[in-house]
Parts: sequence; C-alpha cells; structure tokens
Amino acid sequence: MKNPPEPLPAEKSVDDTASELSHRGHERPRFDSRVSWADSTRLDRFDSRASMMSTSSKVSTSSRASTKSIRIVKELPKPELDAIDEEDYQFVAGFSDFDVQDQPIREQLQKALDIVNEHTSKLKEIEDALSAAMSEVWGYWADPIQMHLHPAERVDVQDLIRTDNELFNKVLTVFAVLCDEISELKVTVEDNFYPALIMFGQAKHGDSSPVKPGEDEVHIGRMLPFFQDISNFVDRCSLIAINLVHQLASLYQSYQKLWKSTFKHVHLTSVFDAFANLLEILITLDMIVLDNPNIVTSWDKYKRMMQYVRADPARYNVTLDKVKAFEQLLVNLDQTFMGAKCFQTCIEQDFETLLSFEDSEEEADEDDEEEEDDEASQAKKIDVMNNRVFLDEFFHCLSTRIQTIEAAMGTPAETYERTQLVGTTGMYVMFRKLMPPNVLPDVALYDKLWSCQLKAPVVVLCGRLSWCLPEFLLKYAPLSSPTTKPVDVIQARSEYLAKMDESFAEDVHYVQMEVRAWLVRFESFFQWTTRGSGDTGRILGIRGNLIVKGLILARRVQTMMQTLVQLHLLLKIPMPKRNVRPLYQCVEMTKAIEFMLARKNPILAESAALVLRQVAQSLTLFFRPVKARLEASRRFDDTKLDVLAAVSVVEELLHAGESFSYTRLTVLSLALQIALIPDVVENDPKNKTPIPPVNPIEALKLLWKMHVLSDFQRKIRLACDCSFLYWSRELLHLFVQDIYFMPEQASRLQYVIGGFLDAMKALQGAQHEVDTTGYVEAYAKFVEDVVEEELVGPLCMDIENDLRLHIHSIHLDHMQAPNPLTHTDFKVLHYFMDLRPLRLWGKQLDLRDRVTHYLESTFYNLTTVALHDWKTYGEMRQLANDKYGLQLAENHLPMGSLDQGLDILQIMRNIHIFVARYNYNLNQQFFLERRSDKGSRHLNGISIHSIASSIRTHGMGIMNTTVNFTYQFLAKKMDIFSQFLYDDYIKSFLKREQRWYKQHKDDPEVDHKYLYTRAFDFNKEVRQLGVSDTGKTFLDQYRILITEIGNALGYVRMVRSAGMNYCSNAIKFVPDLNKRNFEFAPCVQDPVLSKETVVAAQNLDTALFNLSKNFSEDNNYFKVLVQVFQEAISPAEQKHLSLFYQIIPALTINFIETSVQAKDLMYKNTRRRESYFTDDGFAIGVAYFLAMLNQGDDFDALHWFEEVERKYEADEAAYNAKQAERDARKQEAAAKNKKETTAELIDDEEEVHALQLTAKRIELHRR
Repeated sequence: MKNPPEPLPAEKSVDDTASELSHRGHERPRFDSRVSWADSTRLDRFDSRASMMSTSSKVSTSSRASTKSIRIVKELPKPELDAIDEEDYQFVAGFSDFDVQDQPIREQLQKALDIVNEHTSKLKEIEDALSAAMSEVWGYWADPIQMHLHPAERVDVQDLIRTDNELFNKVLTVFAVLCDEISELKVTVEDNFYPALIMFGQAKHGDSSPVKPGEDEVHIGRMLPFFQDISNFVDRCSLIAINLVHQLASLYQSYQKLWKSTFKHVHLTSVFDAFANLLEILITLDMIVLDNPNIVTSWDKYKRMMQYVRADPARYNVTLDKVKAFEQLLVNLDQTFMGAKCFQTCIEQDFETLLSFEDSEEEADEDDEEEEDDEASQAKKIDVMNNRVFLDEFFHCLSTRIQTIEAAMGTPAETYERTQLVGTTGMYVMFRKLMPPNVLPDVALYDKLWSCQLKAPVVVLCGRLSWCLPEFLLKYAPLSSPTTKPVDVIQARSEYLAKMDESFAEDVHYVQMEVRAWLVRFESFFQWTTRGSGDTGRILGIRGNLIVKGLILARRVQTMMQTLVQLHLLLKIPMPKRNVRPLYQCVEMTKAIEFMLARKNPILAESAALVLRQVAQSLTLFFRPVKARLEASRRFDDTKLDVLAAVSVVEELLHAGESFSYTRLTVLSLALQIALIPDVVENDPKNKTPIPPVNPIEALKLLWKMHVLSDFQRKIRLACDCSFLYWSRELLHLFVQDIYFMPEQASRLQYVIGGFLDAMKALQGAQHEVDTTGYVEAYAKFVEDVVEEELVGPLCMDIENDLRLHIHSIHLDHMQAPNPLTHTDFKVLHYFMDLRPLRLWGKQLDLRDRVTHYLESTFYNLTTVALHDWKTYGEMRQLANDKYGLQLAENHLPMGSLDQGLDILQIMRNIHIFVARYNYNLNQQFFLERRSDKGSRHLNGISIHSIASSIRTHGMGIMNTTVNFTYQFLAKKMDIFSQFLYDDYIKSFLKREQRWYKQHKDDPEVDHKYLYTRAFDFNKEVRQLGVSDTGKTFLDQYRILITEIGNALGYVRMVRSAGMNYCSNAIKFVPDLNKRNFEFAPCVQDPVLSKETVVAAQNLDTALFNLSKNFSEDNNYFKVLVQVFQEAISPAEQKHLSLFYQIIPALTINFIETSVQAKDLMYKNTRRRESYFTDDGFAIGVAYFLAMLNQGDDFDALHWFEEVERKYEADEAAYNAKQAERDARKQEAAAKNKKETTAELIDDEEEVHALQLTAKRIELHRR
C-alpha cells in the first residue's frame, strides 16, 4: 500500500507533486526487492552524490543482495510433517535448507536478475525521456507534431435546423448564421491580423540604428495587400453589424406575431454576445493603430510619396487612371482603418436603411386589419430608433450583461468578463446611437458601467495593448452625472495599483495553492487507465470539471499578471522589488497548467469526446421534463409549438454526433434559450404525478461548460499566453537573478523561459519584413544571453569558488569553508546541477555540461600556468565529482609536467637555441632545460610523449623535415669544428702528442696507452692560450660545440623514437598488421553503397597503408647523417681532421671536470646555468665524429679508457696506502700512550680532510 503524499512545502515547484503521482501510476515491476521505489519513479536526474556509483560498489551491492536472499531462504520455517506427505516434504526440503552445491546456480540466477533489473532501469529512463515530466514539455510553438481536438466541421446551418415550423426555422437560421460568421471573424483577426499589426515597424531586439530613408514606405507598400484585407474585413464587420441590428429590430416588433407568441419571453443573449464580440474586434483594431505609432508615421510618409507619383506617373511606369484608382483605395483606408475609425464608422451607419420585404404579407395577421395597415407602411423601412420593443430588449440584455460582468469580476470564477467588458461598452455606445435624440440616457446604467473600472481599471486586449473604460466612454458616449464614481480616474487607478502591490504576493500565494491542488488532482484523474478508480461516469465528470477549473485558474493568473504590469507601465510607477518573485511565479503557474495539459494530451484526446457526450447527456436529461410537459399538454398554441420545435432541435443536436463545432453550439444556444421559456406549460390538474419545474440556470451552466470543453485547447493556450512579456523583456534579468539567488526554485527556470518564448508567435506573425527569421533569432539570442549572463556565468564561477574554498580550507589554516548557518549568501548549487536541459528556442542548455566544460577548461589553463598547483586542481576535480556529481575529464597534466611542451616545429625552427639551452639524457631520452642566469621557478622538460603528441598533430612527415633542419644545423657547426682543428696552435699540440705516442707506445711504462698525465697537461697548455670573459678556455668551447652537435643528434633520435611510439599507438587497434591482405574499398563496390561510404572505405585503406608503411620502415637517420658528411669531406683537403681522435682524451678530462663541478652546484641554493645533472650530448657528439671521420680504430689504439682506469686504480692504491700509514701511526701512538700536541692534532685534521677529498674525487671521477 502506498503512503499518502506529503503536504507540499511553501516554496516547492507547483508541478513536483503532480509529476510524482503521475510516475507512481506508471511504476514498472521490479525483480529484486532491493530496488527501491525511487529508482523506478525517477523524475529528474538522480542526486549526483547518490547516482555516481562505482563499479565496485555495484558488485558489492549485488553480492550483499545475494547473501540477503540466501539468508531469507535459510530462515524459512520447516513445514509440519503431519500436514504434508513425504513427497511434498522432499520437494519443500530443498528450499528450506541451503545447499552449497546450489550456490553457483543461485549466483548465476542473481546475475541474470541484475541484468534484467538494469535493463528495466534503462527502459524506465528511456520512458522518462520520451514521455512527460514537467520540465520536458515545452511550448506549443516547439511541438514537432500537434494534436488538435477541436472539430474542423463545415456544415450548413440549414442542415442542423429541421422542424416543421418554417418561420421558426428561418429566425433561428438567420441568427445562427450571423453568430457563426462573427465567431469565424474573431478567430481570423486574432490569428492573422493582430500579430502583424502589433509588430509593424518594430525594430529587432538590440537594433538601435535609425530607420533608413524610404524603409517606412517600403514597409507600407509591402503590406498594402494586407491592409486591403483588413479594410475588407472591417467593411464586412460593419455589414454584419447593420444586418444584425436589422434582424433584431425586425423580430422585436410589437406587431410581429412571432414576437407576441414566443420571442416576447425570449432574450437572445447569445446574439448580443456575438454582437459584443464584433464590436470588440473593431475597438481592438482602432486601439492597435493608436498604440503603434509606426503605422501612422509610415502611412503619412507613404501618402506624401504618392504626391511624387501623381506628379510624374510615367517615371513610375503607371498611368494616371491607375494612380487615381489607387489613391481612392488609399483614401478609403485613411478614412477607416488608418484613421482608427473602424468602430466609429460602424456605429455611425444609417440603421434606418430602406429594404424590401417580399414576405411582408406572410408576416401580417390576416385577422387584424389595423396591424396590416401598419405593417404595410413599415414594409420598406426598418424602424430602429422608434422601435420601443427592440430598444427595451437591447436595454435589458445590455444591463443584464453589465450586471453579470460586474458581479463576476474579481471573483474566483472570473474568466473572460474583463475582455467582454470591452464589447459590452461598445454595445452601450451603439445603444446610445440607436436611441431617439429626444430620449435621455439612463444615468443608472451609465453609472453602473462607469463603476466597472473600480474592478477593471485596465483591460489587456492583445500583446501590450491596453484599453481603459473611462477614456473610451468619454470619447464615444460622454454623459455628465453627479453620481458617477470614481470622479478622479487617475487617482482611482493609483489607489487600485497601490492596493494590488500591497496584496499581490498574498494573492499569488493563495492562487498558487489552488494551482498545486489542481495539478495534483489533474495528475491523479488523468491516468492511462481508470481501472480501480470507481465509476467511469464520475471520473469523466471530474475530468471535465478539472479542464474547466484549469481554464479559470489560467485566466485568473493571466489577469493578475497583465493588470499589474500594464498599470505600472500606464501610470509610469516603478514596480516594488517584492513583487518580482510573485510575478514570475504567476508565469510559472500559467506554463505549468499549459504543460500539464500538453503532457496529458493523449489522454485528453481519448476522453474529450466522452466528457462532451456526458455533458450532452445531462442536457438531454434536463429537457426530458420539458418535453414531457409539452407532450402531456392537451392544448397547443404557437408558443408551445415553437418551444417544442426548439426542444426537438436541442435533442437532435445533442444526439447528432460525438463532436460539437462552434456552429452546432451556436444553434444549440439559440434553441436552448427558446426552449427555456418559463412556465410555458402548466401541469395538468388531472395528472396525479405532476412534473417538477426545471431550473434554467443549470441548463445555461451546462451549455457554458460545453462551449469551454469543445475548444478547450485554444482557450487554454490563449489563457496561458505570456507574449505580453516581450514588451517588458527586461524583467527576464530580474527573474533569473532572483531564481539564481534562491537555488531551491531552480525548477521554475523552464517555466519562466517558456513564458518569455511565447512571444515567438507574434514575432513570426510580422509581415512588414520579407523574412521574420531575424526577429526570431534576435529575441532568441536575447533570452539565451540573459540565461548566460545571469545564470550560467555566475553558476560556473560560484561552483569554482566553492570548490577552491573547500580545498584551501583543508590545506591553509587561515581559510575556512563556507558555513551555511552563518554565511548569509550561501547557496545550495546542486539544485541547478540536477535540472534537466533547459529548452530554449531551437536548442537546449544543459547546465551540468556547461559547468563541466567550464571547470575542465579552467583547471587545464590554470595548471599550465602554475604547474605546481596540479595537485590542488586534481583535488578540486575529485570534490566536484563528490559534491556535484560532475564527471570532469582528466587534464593529462599529472605531476606538474606537460604532455605537450614545446612543439616540434618550434624546436625545429630554433634548433640552434634549443641545443644550447637543453641537456640531453641518453638513457631515459628526455631533454631538460638549463637554469637561466636570472633564475626561474620551473624548468621545461621534453620527453618522447610530448614529441609524439606534436607528431600526432602535424603528421609523420614532420620527421623527415626535422632531419633536414638538423643537417643544415650540422653543416654550419661543422665549419667551426674544422676551423678549431685547423688552428696552428692546436694542430701543433696534437701533432706533438701524436709523435710522442708513436715514439713511446712500446715503452714499458706506457704499454700502448696514452698517458693520463699527457692529456691533463694538454688541458693546461690550451688554457695558456687564453680564456674568454666567462672563464672558458678554447677546449671548453670546443667541448660545448661537440655537445651541441650531440644534442642535435639526440633530438633526431628522440624524434624517431616518438614517431615509432605514435605509430604503435595508432596501429594497435589493427588485429594483425603483417597478415593484412584485404582492403575495404572493394568490399563496398558490390553492391555499390552510398558515395560517402565508398569515400570512407578508401580513406580507411589509405590510413592503414600509411600506418603500416611508417611502422615497418627502418629509418636510420644517424647513418644518413654520417654518410652525407663523409661524402662531403675530402681526405686530401681535410688532413687536419685526422688528428681529432688525439684531442679526445683532453676533451674527456675537460668534460669530466665540468660535469663534476655542475653536479656539485646542484646541491647549492644559488644554482646557476652551470648546474645540471646530465649532459649526454658530448658522448653522442664524440661518437658521431669518430664514425664520420672513420677514426674509431685510431682512438681505440690509444687505449684511453684503460689508461683512465689504471690511473684511478693507482690513485686509489695511493689513497689506501696513506690511509694505512695513518692508521698504523695512530695505533703506534695509542700503544705508547703518547698524547698528541695541538700542532699534531691540527696536522692530523688537515690530513683527514685531504684524504676525504681524495676519496670523494676518485669516486666521482670513476662514476
């Protein structure tokens, strides 16, 4: 049994509970008890802290569930043996006791159940994504497929009215046709004319540039056909108005037999309602022209332009006759629509128009000769002003309508009364025009109408267009009355606005509670199945009442919003800040109602016809007593016959079909008003079971309900329309700001954005531009920019700051994490992370993805700037996952190093600088930057991975380019290399050493080894030649030259290794590279696939071929560089290079001494450029020159390394001998108990220090 829903919190979104109940009804059965109800009824993203479950936790959960199920099986009680037989017990015993052999089966079964449960969860997520949650439904303007339930029926009124009473049929047909045409005109003007007129001349959002010369004239010229359609439309409305007055005046005549018999007791309120709608249309068109100055300004410019056309028609390729005809058209437009005189033209028509009635004789009563004479005199004229019966009926319907509107305004049952007030006021003006001049207006009626402004100071007609009752009355029907209230209109509006500002928040809260209750009930009663819900008829009745209640609530909320905003704009009074939140809560409520109905559209489509049929059945049952009383009557007169005909029409319409178009409802309304004549038939005194009288109010309520339910989609859409916010779009900044500062209200974002996007239909209706896409895109960009500025940007920065403060509070003592209890600006930002993607115009905005991208970019960029903070950003990344559920990608910058440091192109272009500033490590293949003289906090390192990353960017061809650049560098350095050996001093020293070695190599003390002392003395002699400003000898500079050449060669080696690394990583997905004997391109030729597929197959074959070629290619770049210089060096011309091997011993001593000194500097605080721990470029350079000059054997003949080993062995033996001598002396002194003097202790300490230095020197040099 499900628990009852908890009461809604005050700030909870209006749709949360409704959505929750909806998903409970769709709960999918699960196969494991450990799956909670929350898993199967998820509305939104899971809480990030609970949803990010690792694989290990899932496995542990599965194992715990298996153990739990086994434990439950173990605890089952054994059955009583007396109750079952032995065979049954054997069957049960296998489940009562746990068998170890069944464990693998149970584990496999549990795994299968886990798979099924996971599949069920995925299906539920897909169902949630495709079906409706509140935040997933968007506005009607974005529906890819729309379902319209309003019947599109074209039926003649004559076919709906079929009775034997022909005169009754004629009257009913005439009024039904007129009312039906007025309804079509109202729909046409609302959908086609209003948006285009309101948007005429409006600049695109953000376009503040002045109007270009001639642009206004172009707009008018482009819309002249449209304006001509409006002119024809207005003419048609005027004709219908005069026709309607004539028909009413003809019917309501004192001499009319039909009026005497029937219509004397009938008030055709539906006809007067249609008349009010017609006048409302004309008033709205006038108000649009007066409210939009662009129309009048552009029209005046266009008329001035026509003067030039009239002066020179040939220049514009027109004739004078055409110009005159066109000007006549413009005059007609100027006198009616463009002059804002549509309503005035209508009411100033001559309603005493002469007509001919062919059926005048049929309408006369043959028995009454006096009436025949009066009718003959009136046969060719419609008497309106002197028709007292018609004017009394007009006055009665008008006063009743005003009273009804005044009583309904401001009540919870108000719907369209404020809008009806516009047409009613137009009817009053029309009534004043129809009254005889000698009759004074009714002051009481005027006062009652004037007082309506106390409840409706402003009425919003469409968009931002507002209408005020007092200005309209003073313009068209002024009347001085001392009893009119209010006297001061502006003061009354200000007081009304002040009271509304004061109580607006409280009123919104009260309505919000009603909307929440309505959403919950709507969700509960609109389920896919009514099984188990009780009586189906009761369910249908509740559904119909809920639809009507939703319309009432939507209209109520819309009226509150529009009145508040329009009064502030009209009176130019700033809106209090306290009303900002209630105002966007109103937007939320209207869109929640709209989204709920859109979400339940399939169920509504299924039950709408049934709900209407139920209301029709109620009306049928209502009229059965009326029909029974008529049938029970013994005597029939004309009145009873007309009522019986009306009842027949009502029953036929109610049983004619499943749908009710407006035409049918119009006929039904007229027939119903005739059928509800009070006390038309009295009970027969002889009837023992008298029929109770009927209550007409109940029938009128059912009829009004049918009107609402027959076209509820359009009515709901108009009631939930927030397009008026386009002209107050600056409010969007305040709304989003307030929502951001209250993260608990994050679910309201989609509704607020949806409300502001309602203006898209009005923007698309603009016709003065050829393409309205610019208007739509500019406004869509405005909405997106506001969300970016007020929500996305602050959210990203606040989450980053929150993560940073939490991490710093751990590592820094003076920092503290924000405390939600004491921090006033603390915001729980994970509400925004749990939101579904926001639907904007044509795109979605996922806050989670945006924040994730922002943090990834920020962490990467800041890590590259401050590599020592890599650990801090790693901790922030982990905290973002734990706190907000953000899965941030690794930035691939671990341990403070860069996978991609200097680019290979950058190194290649500046290779001369690179080899001088970087030291090469031969074993691990990396370059390390030397410390600059000015000092630096970080040193750059270049490894195979960074070079491989550059190759991945630039391609494998960059490797050959690198070798070419290295060759050019070596060619320049080779000249310096040769000049050093060609120097006379160096050449003489080397030849001297060469001669000495040849002469003494056979000596026993030499033993074919070049003596260490000779190489050491060579260093001293070179120093005598001079040193540089930095203290470097010529031999030092020569060693540096060889080292730079070796670094260049090491760079070539690293590039080759990096290329192999990249190629192996790229080709590791190919199964077997050596056995690949197929191609993809031929496979797509038969059958021939699409062109894109063929191109893709060819590209794949090319990529595999290149990878295979590069992977198997054996490029020995060193061999190439050796051979190219060997071919360039002529042995006869470069004889001095033959002495290179002789200088290597001196160079090695120089290198060792420098390396030892550099490593010693590494332990000091004041490190300089000369401090480093590796420099293998020298060894590579020496090896390269020995190979290039073919002097490897000559150098080996020196046995230099054996000599070095012998020398250090001798030094070690001498050290050991001195150490042994000292130890013996100490032992001898200890045996004699002889105390050492101070001088001896000092000498001994110096000796110990000398021995330690010797041992350290030997150890360092031997490394």
